[in-house]
Amino acid sequence: MATYEEIYGKRVDVLSSDPTLTAANEGQVWYNSTTGTLKGVVSFDAFSSGPSTIESFSYDSGSLQGTQTAAIIAGSGPASPRTKTESYDGTGFSAAPDLTNGRGGGECGGGAGTATAALCYNGTPGGGPILNYIEEYNGTSWSEQSDLNTGRVQVSGAGIETAALVFSGQTGGGATAHNETEEYNGSSWSEQSNLSTARRNAGGGGIQTSAICIGGVSGTTVYNNIEEYDGTSWTAGTNYPTNVRGASMIASTSSDALALGGNNPPSAIPAVGVRKYDGTTWTSTADLASSKINACGIGTTSAGLSIGNNGSAAIGGVEEFNKSINTITPAAWASGGNLNTARYNLAGAGSQTASAVFGGNAPPPILSATEVYDGSSWTTSPASLPAATQNLAGFGTSTAAIAAGGQAPGFTDATSSFNGSSWTSGPTLNTARGFLAAAIQGTTTAGLVFGGEAGPGYQTATESFDGSSWTSTPSSLPSAMSDGGGAGTQTAALIIGAESPPLRQTVLEWGGSSWTAGGSLITGRTANTAAGSQTAAITFTGQPAPGNILTEGYDGTAWSTRPNMATQRYGSTGSGTATAALSSGGYLASPAAVTNATEEFTGETSAVTAQTLTTS
Repeated sequence: MATYEEIYGKRVDVLSSDPTLTAANEGQVWYNSTTGTLKGVVSFDAFSSGPSTIESFSYDSGSLQGTQTAAIIAGSGPASPRTKTESYDGTGFSAAPDLTNGRGGGECGGGAGTATAALCYNGTPGGGPILNYIEEYNGTSWSEQSDLNTGRVQVSGAGIETAALVFSGQTGGGATAHNETEEYNGSSWSEQSNLSTARRNAGGGGIQTSAICIGGVSGTTVYNNIEEYDGTSWTAGTNYPTNVRGASMIASTSSDALALGGNNPPSAIPAVGVRKYDGTTWTSTADLASSKINACGIGTTSAGLSIGNNGSAAIGGVEEFNKSINTITPAAWASGGNLNTARYNLAGAGSQTASAVFGGNAPPPILSATEVYDGSSWTTSPASLPAATQNLAGFGTSTAAIAAGGQAPGFTDATSSFNGSSWTSGPTLNTARGFLAAAIQGTTTAGLVFGGEAGPGYQTATESFDGSSWTSTPSSLPSAMSDGGGAGTQTAALIIGAESPPLRQTVLEWGGSSWTAGGSLITGRTANTAAGSQTAAITFTGQPAPGNILTEGYDGTAWSTRPNMATQRYGSTGSGTATAALSSGGYLASPAAVTNATEEFTGETSAVTAQTLTTS
């Protein structure tokens, strides 16, 4: 009998503790003599939550195409006909060009292709006629192409833009299920061999020459039979373990597929179960985090993506599927320690694990109190600002911070420095103002503040700080802005959102000598907060709803979604980085109240994980 070393080229070591693991440890097995367990680095299946889409996807919308890290979803929106398109980069969603014609009823079966070469077909414009027209996406815009021979909704599909496959579907309000199959060669559609069973709301996936169709419904009959397509004809596959409709697919071929969720009437509850198919056998694998029906699935059985709804409400939830040796912890907001004093319109400085906040409004009164955070709890410092101040700016660290401007109660030009134990009054700003923003990664000898509001109105002034004095820069903001988020450093800063008026989606970048336009926010907002640098930032909280809960991330060019906050608020303070941020205090949007809540944002992490090996 061959040994493990002979098979895998690695020995089974005896260790007193688990080793530090990397990808190079895959296949390694060792015996932990301290715990008495046999361990190894082996791949396993798991789903992890991702960020929300910008728009919600209802029961009858959405066409998802691409890969886990480069996808596009078309046909969304709050009401039919749906034209919205969004792109996904593996981290978040950003707006993409709208479809030419709105539609619904695709139920995530209506598309094929990649994030830059996509195909969207079928649907109905909301109570209107069933469509047979096709649109293609080239990464820049959608354009109409050759029509399908048979218009229908609730179709299934497979393939890529230039080699697509459409099958099943319905017309006549669900009374007529279809078995027609059509192939697309990039320019025209041709009819092929029909499915053996006419059905709608079936799961489908794969490629044009190796596709799979799972379950579905015709009238009131729900099926469990499977059909596989080889490029010429359909043949029976191994039946699914249960009757199912509305299951979504992640499939490379007809013999390498995952079926996700769906339901089996009369039960109205969608399933969380996921089963893997190898062309012969169905095997249960990791469950979805939430039940889903008519969701969208793409990718491979090693790296897939599921976006969709639970059958009763429109949602934009994303789950990523991975077969990997890594445990993936998704990006998320989590509760931190509460401030000792609830407040809003405060300022702060520091990192997620070492931060200080100061000033703000209770209300009343306006506050001078300082609190310091150690990553788990806040401690009220014996040191207070020289004057009670709200709507001020802050930058630096928890032991070396600057507080600038604000209202005390009138607009002030005061500047104070904090050394971790006391505040000292410093040189004054050239322009007294409140609601100003700061480059939060500035230091006590290299800071920058910009915009704000003073007696005459909104401001354009930009001032830099060298530790001894403030200097008005020759270049001001191109337009007056107030109450926006600030990020970055003295030589590479961002102002994000703001009141101008009107409400701003505009983002401006400071290069050390002038302001230029950056990528626009997805959702315009004011009274928002930010963290990070000019090329890696996030913004969160703000007004109006839903801007007070949405989080967006910036890569130096464009904004995309991140997981939402738990607490709707505005006028909070923020510190840290784009992957380790802190939000504290603020004014709750609903119910209206000042809050002491702290939330911590952590970006996605991935780490090699040891598995305990057993004989089961």
